[in-house]
Amino acid sequence: MIRKLMLAGLASFGLLAIPQNAQADQITLFANVGGITLTGTGTLVNVSVAAGTGDGAAFQSLGNPTESGNFTLGAVAFTAGPNAAEQYPAGANSESFSYLGTDGDLLTGTLHWNFIQDNTTNPKFFGTMTVASRSGDATFLAAWAVGAIVPVDFTTSAIPGGGTLDQLVAAEATTTVGISSGEVGTLSPVPLPGALPLFATGLAGLGLLGWSRKRKAIAA
Repeated sequence: MIRKLMLAGLASFGLLAIPQNAQADQITLFANVGGITLTGTGTLVNVSVAAGTGDGAAFQSLGNPTESGNFTLGAVAFTAGPNAAEQYPAGANSESFSYLGTDGDLLTGTLHWNFIQDNTTNPKFFGTMTVASRSGDATFLAAWAVGAIVPVDFTTSAIPGGGTLDQLVAAEATTTVGISSGEVGTLSPVPLPGALPLFATGLAGLGLLGWSRKRKAIAA
């Protein structure tokens, strides 16, 4: 029994030794030219994203080096707002996304935008993507599961004239911007269950207690 407890304790400490900065893969979006029209209506902003392609790169933390490629966004139009807590909540929307790497890795999915960050000259879109399909080498396949929902964001180029989205909306003006930078599948650490350290400590303590009792019994 004591031996089993000690082995369990050692196994738990082995789990504790797993690197806690394990990360998911990420596709970085580089600049594309224009294609995003923002029109203020006094309190809301009408958003129109034209279908287009831009440069991208996939960072694979599972062993493969970074690869270059390109990404494609489908067309979508929706209304966001009004401004609440420095965010313009996005109305119903759905937009296709695809990435094709130079080595043949392919990822497709459906984007849903949740809100647009305001109070900045470079509005930032935040949302999620549901992975629809992927193909490529084993490392790429292991990193992107079909049906997985991953975070997505991108920052636009600066609003001409240095204004903010709030000012654009209030002025009921229209402007066109492009993607400045962004990510699909943002890198995030794999969390360690909070109770695991306590569990491992408890098992180790039980093992030491049993060993102490056995030693006293032999001495007696």
